[in-house]
Order: sequence, then structure tokens, then C-alpha cells
Amino acid sequence: MKNISLIILSLLVSVNASALDLTLKECREMALKSDENLKIAENNLEGANLDRAVARTQYFPKFAGNATALYSAPDSKIGDMMTLQMRGAYMAGINLTQPIYAGGKIIAANKMASVGQDIYRQQLRATRMDVIADAEKTYWTYVGVLEKVEMTKSYLALMDSIYEMTNNSVEIGMTNRQSLLRVNTRRSEILYRLNQAQAGADICRMALCRIIGVSDTTSIHPTESIVINDILPLMNDDVSNRPEAIMLDKSIEIKKHEVTMTRADFLPVVGLQLGWSAYGNLKMKGWSQDEMGNPFPYTSTTNDNGFSGILSVQIPLFHWGEGIKKVRHAKLDVENARLSLQRNTKLMQLEARQNYSNIVTGLELITSADKAMNEANENLRMMREQYEVGLNTLTDLLEAQSQWQSSYSNLIEAQTQYRINQVEYLRSIGELE
Repeated sequence: MKNISLIILSLLVSVNASALDLTLKECREMALKSDENLKIAENNLEGANLDRAVARTQYFPKFAGNATALYSAPDSKIGDMMTLQMRGAYMAGINLTQPIYAGGKIIAANKMASVGQDIYRQQLRATRMDVIADAEKTYWTYVGVLEKVEMTKSYLALMDSIYEMTNNSVEIGMTNRQSLLRVNTRRSEILYRLNQAQAGADICRMALCRIIGVSDTTSIHPTESIVINDILPLMNDDVSNRPEAIMLDKSIEIKKHEVTMTRADFLPVVGLQLGWSAYGNLKMKGWSQDEMGNPFPYTSTTNDNGFSGILSVQIPLFHWGEGIKKVRHAKLDVENARLSLQRNTKLMQLEARQNYSNIVTGLELITSADKAMNEANENLRMMREQYEVGLNTLTDLLEAQSQWQSSYSNLIEAQTQYRINQVEYLRSIGELE
């Protein structure tokens, strides 16, 4: 029993200690493999492919077979001298039905099915972009929070060194214990911030675990750096490659084919039906007379088969203008779809321009934050050196450290937000693949 307990404990420790070094590319790939919405979109596309295959079958003739067995009792009398016996009689046949002309409905249905394939293909692209965007934004958020954790640890290390210097000064009587108390209070505040940052990092880690489809106890170590060395890209507000724009354009095609379908309901329909049938075991019983006039019984069994062909033409004549009104309504739907495309294209272009503006602003913020960070580093270095030789006060040094922490935090936030803005911009122009 003791050995079993040790084995279970070791398994639990190994599960909890599982770690994953994760690149951005691996994060995307794992998210795409585990996302349920993406699998649903793939199934929808497969369903559209099957609908297209079904629509093609409307061009081909349809075959149907039939078979009937009859048993009837008692026998049916035909006049006074004859009876019809149907005990074990049968009928069987094969029919072929071929549409010749259906007002263009079959062609339109096939074109609609083909456009439907394109729409579901774009829905799959849109879902894929959503999954990638979710994964990348969560990844960069996690990287940013980890950077803040490390920054807070560095801040705490700086404060520990000041605490040590101040404590040495107190011991040799160069400063009072009130200064040591101030440093210790600041250390407690930094520890509180560190705990907050670590808790936030753990929440981001669990969110990332959910997205990539691993256990929420997995320890994830991102390998990408949040440092930005990008050059400002050229502004692009062309949204023609965006899945939503393509689907709106395809919806216009669907509406046009619906006009054809509506018109076809009021056009002639021509069809051909061919059939072959066989019947047998129909027995006729009765009496007949010979040459001398003497009656005698007789029995005959009928078995036969034959072919048939039917060409049908159905021509709508008068429906009180129903067809014209329905076609007009269908054409209005086409116009509405076109207007919807125009309106939404403008909105998507505006979104793309706003996201590009966020990228421009983000790079400017990174430049400003980086400059402030360099100045804060230099200021902290000078204040520390001067404090060690007694040329400035503890208050000045603590203020310099606070400015350093604030500048570092601003730089991390600007870099993280830029990464997120970059993802949103690429998605808004349909290039997040």
C-alpha cells in the first residue's frame, strides 16, 4: 500500500510539474488543432461539399424499381362462365425519369451550391483567423505579464540592496531607524505588487492553456521576446481579401440565383419518363365448347411485359401576376445585398484604418517609453551612486526607483499593446493566416 501511494504521489507531481516551452508558431498550431469552433466550421464546409455533390445529381436520370405481389380470395367472377384468380399474381418494373427543362432551376441550384461552398470556405477562414488572433493576443498578454513579474523582481532586488545599505548605516550610526522603516515599508509594497503580478500571470497562463488545449496545470514558458524592432508598415485599407467581405459578395451571387429559381417556378417544365414492367400468374378459369357443342373447363395463365414512354410538358398559364411580383421581390433582395456589401465594406475599411492608426501610435508610444526608460535608468544609477556617498537623501533614491519602475511598466504595456494591435490590423485586412 505504501508503494502504491508513492507511485500515485509521483504521478501527481509529474503532472503538476509538466512544463512546455512554447513558441508563437507552436501556440497557433496547437490552438488550431484544439478549437471546437474550427472543427464545427470544417464540418460545415464538408456539409457544403456534400450539398454540391447532391445538386449535381439533379442533372442525371433517376431510376426506380417497383414490385407488387397480389393474393385475392375468393376468385373474381367475370360474367357467368369465367373467374379471375389472383393468388400469387405479381407486377414488377423499372422506371427512368429524366428532367429535360426546368426553367433553369437545376442549373441555378448547382450554382447556388457552388457559391455555398465558397461561403463556408470563407467562414472557415474567418473562424481560423479568430482562433489565431485569440491565441496570439493571449500569448503576448502572458509574455507581457511575465515581463512585469521579472521587472517587479528586479525592483525588489534593488530595494533589498537599499535595505542592506540603510541597515549598515543604522548599525554604524550614520542614519536613524526611521529610514530603515521607510525602506522596509516600500519593500512590503513591492512584495504585494509581485504577488499581484504572479497571480495575474497564473490567470493568463491558464487562459493560454485552455486555448492551446492542454491541462491548466501545465507550466508554460514563452520563448518569444516582447521587444519590438518593427518598421512601420505601409497603410493598407484594402479589405477585399477579408472573409467577411468575400462572403458578402458571394451573398449577392446567391440572391441573383434565387431570382432565377423564382422565375423558373413560372416557366414550362419538360420531363421524360421511360418504364419497363412485367406481370404474371394471372389465371383465368371458365367453360368453353368443343366443335360438337359440348362444354369443357379450361384454364389460362397470363405472363407478359412491355415498355412505356411518357413525355410531359407543364406550362403555367395565368397566376394573377404572382410570378412577376415574386421576381421583383427577389431582385430587391439582390439590391439589398449589394447595398449591404457597400455599407459593410466602408465599415471594414474604417476599422482597418483605425487599427493601422493604433499601430502608428503604438510605435510612437514604444519610442517614448524606451527613451523614458533610458533616462530613468541613468537617473537611478546617478542617485544610487550619490546616495552611497551621502550626496542625496533616501527620499530622492526611492523616488528615482519609483520612476524607474513606472517607466519600465509603461514600456512593457506599450510593447504588449503593439503586439495586440498588430494582430487586430492583420485580421482587419484579411492577412492573419
